[in-house]
Amino acid sequence: MDAMTHKKRKSAEVRRHDIVEAAMAIIRDEGVAKLTTRSLSRAVGIAQPTLFLHFGTKSHVLVALVDTIQENLQKEMAALGLDHLAPIDRLKTVIRAHLNFIQKQPGIPRLLFSEALQSGDPLFRDRMNVLVLNFLQFIAGLIATGQAQGQIRPDIVPQQCACILIAAVQGLAFRWILSGHRFELAEQADALIATFIDGWAVRN
Repeated sequence: MDAMTHKKRKSAEVRRHDIVEAAMAIIRDEGVAKLTTRSLSRAVGIAQPTLFLHFGTKSHVLVALVDTIQENLQKEMAALGLDHLAPIDRLKTVIRAHLNFIQKQPGIPRLLFSEALQSGDPLFRDRMNVLVLNFLQFIAGLIATGQAQGQIRPDIVPQQCACILIAAVQGLAFRWILSGHRFELAEQADALIATFIDGWAVRN
């Protein structure tokens, strides 16, 4: 690979990153419905044909957004040092970090509750479903580990409880969006922990 080819490739990667960042900003400020190839090309400062060179359709932009969210979420989880915590403390740490992650990126709830996800774009819906299922499996694995180490009650079903916990997080995020961000989303973690995770703990 010569230097010119490497330079062009790096430039394309930077441009794609700029497009994804601009798309998230539009969704955060105006919602998914306002994300169009015209608004996106205007935000990035490129012509629409140039945008199509990087992303063929709006669907591909949305999929790239989900890829970026998953990558950032995985980095957040990896930085928590979960291996050094007891299983039930891992769960509590993850919930606090997840709510903080959403608060820092308010475009995420808008994506989750968008019309494009619920009744439209199958490519986007399938990719988002993979993201949610991966996180669901991650939470269920933490619960199962807690059971194996005697910290979490053996009578609960990890997959089912993970679904309930994630649904509660999504419900809080939805209320946060509806309120116009009038409360600190991350501060709701203690209520979730007291309601769910503390209730799953083994009682001596």
